[in-house]
Amino acid sequence: MIKKLVFVSLLCGVIVSSKAYAQAFDGSDDRKIFLGPTMVGDKSGIELQVDDGLSDLVSTGGKLIFLFIKDAENLDEFDRTASAFSKFDLALFLRFHFSEALKLSEKTDPYLGLDLSLKAIGAHIGFKYNFSETLGIYAQAGHAFSGSFWSATPDNSDSDFIVNRFAKRTNISLGLTFSIQSGSYGRY
Repeated sequence: MIKKLVFVSLLCGVIVSSKAYAQAFDGSDDRKIFLGPTMVGDKSGIELQVDDGLSDLVSTGGKLIFLFIKDAENLDEFDRTASAFSKFDLALFLRFHFSEALKLSEKTDPYLGLDLSLKAIGAHIGFKYNFSETLGIYAQAGHAFSGSFWSATPDNSDSDFIVNRFAKRTNISLGLTFSIQSGSYGRY
């Protein structure tokens, strides 16, 4: 399973790198894509993040997480839809970057963030390291303290309806980062 996650991450990275440019966190108008495998509780999946710099210290963004969980074979269409919904989460985040404040190398970027998603409210801490002007890696750990729009589902729940696999769980992610030239997309 991990080999598949790494392969998908690298394949997407090659595709995205055709649009990638400078890598160091440059503050305002700096846009990055994060892509890699993730673990939420004991479930594995893949994560895609987009980070948009507002200043040298602050960025905002969004992320999509999809968990690889096999469905039971006897599900009807409604249950398959509910199961599919329980496998993903869509979040917004606010991040505080410390590379400039701590006068670290441009190749490094430690950060803290707050998350608000469809299914959880939490915080994360992470670190990015840039190999080149185009490519870097990241490692991130976070915890969802509570459910947001859907309450947390206990791990031992027998619920056949929407299961919240994200609230009150720790998540760990690592993967590749790519910078996106901000002039080609304009402000939103």
